[in-house]
Amino acid sequence: MHRSTCTKIANQHAQPTPGWVVPDGAPPDEWLERAIEPLLAGLTTPPPRIERHHERPAQQPGQVAGDHRVRFIGWIHLAIETKSHHDHHYHHPRSYYRTRQHALMVPLYWIRSPSGDHQVAIAPRRIGEHGYYYALPEPSELRYLAGPEALRTLLEALLEQLRQQDFKAQKVNKVRNLQTQAVQAQLRQIANEERFAFYVTTTARLIRIAVRLDGNNQLTISVPFSEFEKVLPQLRETVINLRALHQRRIHFRTHQCLYGSGTWIEPDPRPAVAPTLSTLPESS
Repeated sequence: MHRSTCTKIANQHAQPTPGWVVPDGAPPDEWLERAIEPLLAGLTTPPPRIERHHERPAQQPGQVAGDHRVRFIGWIHLAIETKSHHDHHYHHPRSYYRTRQHALMVPLYWIRSPSGDHQVAIAPRRIGEHGYYYALPEPSELRYLAGPEALRTLLEALLEQLRQQDFKAQKVNKVRNLQTQAVQAQLRQIANEERFAFYVTTTARLIRIAVRLDGNNQLTISVPFSEFEKVLPQLRETVINLRALHQRRIHFRTHQCLYGSGTWIEPDPRPAVAPTLSTLPESS
């Protein structure tokens, strides 16, 4: 989920003034166990996990300590089960779809009031897929929670957004999987005719075709999903010609042009074309 989406949802469920107060002297671990863990029950199965402050890596030398009134308490880990899009028949074991996860980390803070009590707060801009921030946020970054129900409503809204994101990803991945199956079927026909081995891998945007040239070498063709229908008609000719070049010990590779790697020999300028009657300007 994009961080700006998390920030927007968090701001909708927080407030600029204090609301949820924890009495002075309450141990953070005891408060998390007594106030937060029951609140998380039933949100997901299993319930969201709490990672307490003392589980976080220690602050490193040179890192900013932050405002002394702000105290970090811990993270709430939100996650939803995501169906695997991995298919051993059509995808390489390192396929993108197999490892995708939908999860968020919601950090909780206490802000000490002049009376000595603690006010429960969140940092909307620090809710995201990666929540390990070592420096404490400034008070201006924090927003208060009205009470336990406000936190639960926030978590429910974030979970719903995760589910919507997963639903959209499922639709896209279903289309990608069908495209990959169709590609592999056509490649199998070419491979059977030309007698070569191949395999197909996918990323979020690309389908990669690996063609074995010999026992030690392979050719990899990367094509965007959006362009594959246009490229597919030339695929047979491309594979056949490249394999033929390799058999003649003619090899090539592509990579970024490096600065200072050599002096490029540019093509000669195109010869000037003499104007014809059709290109001459009309006389008035």
